Amino acid sequence: MAARRSTPEQDVEFYTEVDDELYQELAELTGQRVVHISVWEESVLDAIQPTDLELDADSAGQAHFDLDLYLADGVYFELYGTLCYPSLEEEPQTGLEAVSTWLARLVHGGLWLEEVAVDEENALVLVLARQHRPVCYLVVGAWLLAEWEELPAEA
Repeated sequence: MAARRSTPEQDVEFYTEVDDELYQELAELTGQRVVHISVWEESVLDAIQPTDLELDADSAGQAHFDLDLYLADGVYFELYGTLCYPSLEEEPQTGLEAVSTWLARLVHGGLWLEEVAVDEENALVLVLARQHRPVCYLVVGAWLLAEWEELPAEA
């Protein structure tokens, strides 16, 4: 299911749930190396009503971040309202600087999109791994998928 949000320039379609067809499309991206992750200083959750993306009003805490995740084959995710878990047993990472540093270290050390999963509410979960061992779980509130030709300058 996608939630639509209008901007002055264009209509933007955010995906907020994963159905069977979308799951198959996303699963084809597994096994790709993550070449860059950007964490945004400001979140789209700060600029819109949480109900516009069908997210809980309580979910706009400092543990949610907006990220751009670039894969080696030229595809990138724009991830909104994302929680970053180091493991299934731990609490999500918090703080912009800490999350940015942690994710940059993971990418620098070699990171792959190991699995595309869905939680009990059909929300997207990206499992990132090193040597097939999960090291990061991204639970995504909403996302866009696009292609990239050039990495951001800070890469």
